[in-house]
Amino acid sequence: MKRHAGDLAVLGVAAAIFLAQQLAISYMPLDGAAGAARRLLFLVTTIALAGLALHFRRFIGAWLVAAGILFNLIPMMAHGGAMPIDYAIIERSGAFPEVTEADIGRQTNHGKDIVLRRDEIRFFWLSDRYIVDLPLYGTNIYSLGDFVLFAGLGLIVLQAAFEALRPAPVPRPAADLPPDHAGGSER
Repeated sequence: MKRHAGDLAVLGVAAAIFLAQQLAISYMPLDGAAGAARRLLFLVTTIALAGLALHFRRFIGAWLVAAGILFNLIPMMAHGGAMPIDYAIIERSGAFPEVTEADIGRQTNHGKDIVLRRDEIRFFWLSDRYIVDLPLYGTNIYSLGDFVLFAGLGLIVLQAAFEALRPAPVPRPAADLPPDHAGGSER
């Protein structure tokens, strides 16, 4: 597969942004000025990741990755930088027994989610609302944007594998080319 200029640098920047997001989620407080900074950091870096995904626009899946990120960004922006999740869905999933009704209105410690009641969620159809139980991973709750993003990643992997396995084109000798391509001219 042909390498393109800047691919490794863009992947490095994306990895650094993702690491910054994970550190912010894990170590920055949820409340006060630090909580606001945490949400702002997550929003800004999420927008940056969508832009970085488009560096790889030669992959069909990169467009879906960017779209999935932006689908997630819509409800997050409507909720101060946190992804809304309905408490009833959390309860139904059984995946997070530590989250109780007392957490409604609060951001969770383990991620970017804010626990709300269904009627408080703007853009509910784009919020974390789909319970999925995956072998080896367990139960989690995903958004429509997550599914679009995952589909994009899958397409990128398939396209990259196809390109890597495709035989390189065999150059034709100059004698086989028409006169205007072989350096000659017809007069």
